[in-house]
Amino acid sequence: MTGEQTDLYHRGGGGEHPDKGQYIEEFVSGRTVTGLFAVAMVGRRLKKDGSPFLRLELQDRTGRIAAVAWEHGHLASRLENGTILRVTGLVGTYQDKPQLTVSDIQVVTHRVPAEYFMTESREGREELGARLAKVLEGIEDEHLIRLLDEIFDGEGLREAWLEAPAAKKKHQAYLGGLAEHSLNMAEHARWCAGFYPEINGDLLVTAALLHDIGKIFEYRVTTVIDYSDTGRLEGHVVIGDRMVRRVADRIPDFPAALKMHLSHLILSHQGRLEYGSPVLPKTLEALVLYALDLLDSRVAAYRDIRESHRGEKRTWSDYDRLEERFWFLGLDGDEDADGGD
Repeated sequence: MTGEQTDLYHRGGGGEHPDKGQYIEEFVSGRTVTGLFAVAMVGRRLKKDGSPFLRLELQDRTGRIAAVAWEHGHLASRLENGTILRVTGLVGTYQDKPQLTVSDIQVVTHRVPAEYFMTESREGREELGARLAKVLEGIEDEHLIRLLDEIFDGEGLREAWLEAPAAKKKHQAYLGGLAEHSLNMAEHARWCAGFYPEINGDLLVTAALLHDIGKIFEYRVTTVIDYSDTGRLEGHVVIGDRMVRRVADRIPDFPAALKMHLSHLILSHQGRLEYGSPVLPKTLEALVLYALDLLDSRVAAYRDIRESHRGEKRTWSDYDRLEERFWFLGLDGDEDADGGD
């Protein structure tokens, strides 16, 4: 954050807080709006006469919107991802997408509630913590029990794990998303181990809890979710594997074969080399872990897509460029509702 930038606080901490103003989900084309927003992207551009202007992406907890500030190019050096602004502008469209044409920008330097900008898991931290405790109670392998205890409590990562997002944008990209995603996988893993007796259930459940733990260090969470320097240079797969192996190495008599198999699960959980896995899944547990990761992340992404179209009378989503398809939204609307194309 810039040296002049405000810090965040949760409303539960008490004290006065500035009015948020309008949320992005409330924007109506043709109307002037004013509110507090976080910078999700900033770029300095030049007009035809050579003078600078700003291309921005602004965010609050309800969404993002592109913005252009024709008269504020001089602010570029003061802005970065996460900077909080009070912005006034006219809502319109550009290339068939919503855009805010900014008339006034003020860099905010007072304290602002985090709840204005970051969404949280529908499950509270206490509920996620209770789910974690229940999953941990079901593990019987004494070495894996010790490993998880050392990581969550010895390393002091329990609270960070419960707080972290699971992604920057695509799935469970909110506070508590990492715990929600990992616990979903762990609970499914236990069921799979009961259905397929060949699976080492304790190993699979442990891997589900730890497969993305490197994301605690991959992301930098302020008013937006962004990558840390370590995250960009190394990535969560390598970060997580290195940390888990380091902790296992200091546990007396931790079996070398168990450490190797757990490491393989973490390194291969993204399933394909082009998706960021250093190796392909080559054990039954690794295959199942990848399938569970794919399942939960895709279901979460689909829920987000449906939520983004809530209240619209349409049967199909906008085109999803990442997945290269339209998504069917269900038959809740009129049968002749407009499609996404």
